[in-house]
Amino acid sequence: MIRRVVVLCPCRAGVSVVSPDLPFPMLADPDASVIAAYGVYQENEQRARPAAFVIGRDLSIAYRYIRTRLADRPLTKELLEALATVQDASRRALHPVPLPRGPRSPIDTGRTPFPLEHLAPDMRGVNFAVEAISERVAEDERLQKEAATYRAIAQDYM
Repeated sequence: MIRRVVVLCPCRAGVSVVSPDLPFPMLADPDASVIAAYGVYQENEQRARPAAFVIGRDLSIAYRYIRTRLADRPLTKELLEALATVQDASRRALHPVPLPRGPRSPIDTGRTPFPLEHLAPDMRGVNFAVEAISERVAEDERLQKEAATYRAIAQDYM
């Protein structure tokens, strides 16, 4: 059984970000100390590299996927297989440990936020990719449902 899926963001808002549109919690990491501790912080861009970790109840890292390209993500199948390896692990108590420091202070890049209405061309690409992938897994009902979810998200921005 999957206990928790958590997304970290280097948000500057509070401890957590709650959105009714997200089926998982998004935890703020404003000083980037957590992403730095996992070795995925990019100082020059002040963000995490694309990464996924499966952490067992015993706090062991059963799966690590770290890449450089923003669009590079692990296969759902790989994540589910890694989750299966940790589901029966026993708990280990958490003890505070010093974490590496994140960024010293925010850097003003001079860039303005990307308006959501400008996402349409990118989301058409996402939609095309989801269609192509879903054709490859036509027999897998679970993956078809996941593809439909991503298609619906992309459609919202097209």
